[in-house]
Amino acid sequence: MVAIGLVVVAATLWFFTSISMWLIAAGAALAVVLLFAHRLHPAVKTRWFFMPGRRRFTALALLGGFLLLPGVELTWTGLAGPGTPSDMVTGLVLFAVSIACFWFVVRTFEGLAMGDVFKIVAPEHEGALLSKLRALDALHAAGSGQAADFRGLDPASVIEALKARVIGQDATIDAAVKTAFRRARLARPNKPVATLLFVGATGAGKTELAKAIADELFAGRMVRIDCNELSAEQGVQRLIGSPPGYVDSDKGGWLCRELARVGTGVLLLDEIERAHPVVVQTLMGLLDEARLTEQSTSQTYSARGFMVVMTSNAAKDEIAEVARVEKDPTLRSVKIRDALQHAGFLPEILARIDQVCAFAPLAAQDYGRVVEKFLIAFGDVVGVQVVEADGELLIDLVTKAMKSQSYGIREVVKEVEDVVTDGLLVAKDNGATAAAIRVRDGQVFVEPIAVAGDGAHRNTYGQEETT
Repeated sequence: MVAIGLVVVAATLWFFTSISMWLIAAGAALAVVLLFAHRLHPAVKTRWFFMPGRRRFTALALLGGFLLLPGVELTWTGLAGPGTPSDMVTGLVLFAVSIACFWFVVRTFEGLAMGDVFKIVAPEHEGALLSKLRALDALHAAGSGQAADFRGLDPASVIEALKARVIGQDATIDAAVKTAFRRARLARPNKPVATLLFVGATGAGKTELAKAIADELFAGRMVRIDCNELSAEQGVQRLIGSPPGYVDSDKGGWLCRELARVGTGVLLLDEIERAHPVVVQTLMGLLDEARLTEQSTSQTYSARGFMVVMTSNAAKDEIAEVARVEKDPTLRSVKIRDALQHAGFLPEILARIDQVCAFAPLAAQDYGRVVEKFLIAFGDVVGVQVVEADGELLIDLVTKAMKSQSYGIREVVKEVEDVVTDGLLVAKDNGATAAAIRVRDGQVFVEPIAVAGDGAHRNTYGQEETT
């Protein structure tokens, strides 16, 4: 109201002499303000300032320019003549109001006054706008990527947990974990956390170790690609999408979107040797610079928070023998890489791998631990605790496993399941919560066991047994 009154007074006193100059000054001031606004908020169109509900903002800019010139003129004439002291006071008041208007405009741009002046979206459209802005933030984050953080993890504890889960590959686990922690501490901005290649004996735990690493280092976050599904050249489109204009180009690349969704984790490329060469070439940028470009959108996705784990059965027998016999780490690495190159691995792929981890065939004691592990595991699945097993059964299962080494641990699991699962299910149906596995005359029996209050195990006849 004060500003409006001052404008009325000014218009009355100087209307016939200076109105044109004042209007020019007001227009110039508004032009400067709009230019300043466009530089700070380029997305806001100029016409927005003249829309209903925002005109007071424009009026302030006009008022500041309108009062600036007469304020300066009256103040000068009052000081230097021929004006009177009252002219100088009026000029100072007008000049002060003009500066106040411009100050308020600047404060508005800084978000310190009229905080909702740039709220240009209707309330009913705010939800859709926010979702789109979040999607844009997600795309930006996908391009820059998240960094893996292992600071809260103890390498020794991780190694111990992995060795309990993957049996007989202690040296491989040590090398993989040390490489992962070392690379994570380096925090390379344009590289994956680490790039590992698991090779060697079939069924020795390559894929299982990748899953275990995901559980221990990344809380189970993993993106898995079965490369036998990418044996055709068209598999590239599954990873990075179709080119613009092609069918399903609007859906984008599955791998690109998974990298953005998961953020950090293990990227498992299972049986990489089965992928088409064009697919492998497409993954080169991911292995080298931790980035993948979507064909349909040209959006770049980052994999800097992922540990890339590839598994391969290429030259498995030769590599397994090298891993078993060669003790020198340098010679072992050279021989394994030579064997992989002879099996068809490109040198440029091998050069991008941080650690080639060779899985050796399991020894008899390792198979014994595997049998024990799955005996207990099948009991837990059924709901009957396996508290005892005859040594004759373990020896028989290990012997069978050693004869079928080429099939790996999977064959051992099948043997254990075939031998004990049916008996455990019968024991469960009879109400047993614990059982012992016996061998009599070459036949396997599952005998229910009652657990006494003192912790001793009693058979169905009430006789105490020692385990």
